[in-house]
Amino acid sequence: MKRKVIGLALGTVLAASLAACGNGDDNNANGGNDAANNNAANNTADNAENNADDAAENNADNEAADVNENAENDAEEDNEAAGDIGGTYTVATDSNYVPFEFLNTDTGEMEGFDIDLINAIADEAGFEIELEVVEFDGIVSGMGTGRYDIGIAGMTITEERAENFEFSNPYYSAGLILAVQEGEEDIQSIDDVDGLRVATRAATTSETYLQENTEAEIVAFPDIVNAYQDLQAGRVDAAIYDLPNVLYYIDTEGVGDEMQTVGDTLTGEQYGIAFPEGSELREAVNEALQTLMDDGTYGEIYEEWFGEEPNLDTLADSPEEAMNLEADDMEDENEVDVDVDEEEVDNNADANDAEENEEE
Repeated sequence: MKRKVIGLALGTVLAASLAACGNGDDNNANGGNDAANNNAANNTADNAENNADDAAENNADNEAADVNENAENDAEEDNEAAGDIGGTYTVATDSNYVPFEFLNTDTGEMEGFDIDLINAIADEAGFEIELEVVEFDGIVSGMGTGRYDIGIAGMTITEERAENFEFSNPYYSAGLILAVQEGEEDIQSIDDVDGLRVATRAATTSETYLQENTEAEIVAFPDIVNAYQDLQAGRVDAAIYDLPNVLYYIDTEGVGDEMQTVGDTLTGEQYGIAFPEGSELREAVNEALQTLMDDGTYGEIYEEWFGEEPNLDTLADSPEEAMNLEADDMEDENEVDVDVDEEEVDNNADANDAEENEEE
């Protein structure tokens, strides 16, 4: 009987032990599942946090990009509004039209009033230029085809040229003058050249003037210096060209004892800077040119090359107005010369009266 009790007791203890062992395994399993679940939850939270950070960073980058793009667009609009055209542009100019543009053989550089002026305009407007030296008729045709961005070569503003390309506002008052050999008595004005040989430069307003207003035998050269040299040598009877160039040649080449001007200034001409039709540069150049005239820079350049201050009142307000000028419209430019001439006439008249009184 006692053995049965012991056996039952042992069985009970063993069952309890086995049950305890079984519960331990279940607890371990549950603990492992809980840890796994906790890890997964933590990973999910971390991923969500990282995704949120990435999204915020991307949004910040996008916002910054938008701000930069808007700033760039605003800057472009501001530049356009301010006329800032930037870049580098080809400027066609002449090779030998003193004092406006010519090659300095000592330095190999182009010099002259036009050269200094277009450089000053480019600086003021905010763009760069590259000079390309071309014969004058090549500049005229090249502007019509859009081959060059800008043309400056002492070019007279005319209706015919304006049909093929555009002009800036006028920057120089000129006009045609007749030149003859010193001491010439038979040719005193343009009315005296019919039937005579008159030299000029090809494809210029001076050649057109001879064709339309005289019956002279026209001898046209690609370079005006050749016309002057033929006049000095007696191979032609007269030469006609722009007043400033004729006077400059007589003064600087020391040919005052060989050449002289006669008659009145024949036309009212003004020079303009040329552009292909529809060029965005025209307005910017006009604005820069006006600024240079207002701040005195233009006057400094003018005085350096012509030895006197410019009379800006003689300049037309637009290329359209310049096309319709007559020589009389620019007589203010020659006011001093006219006054001197009148004074000389009065003195001569007084001298003649005195001689007549003595003879009586």
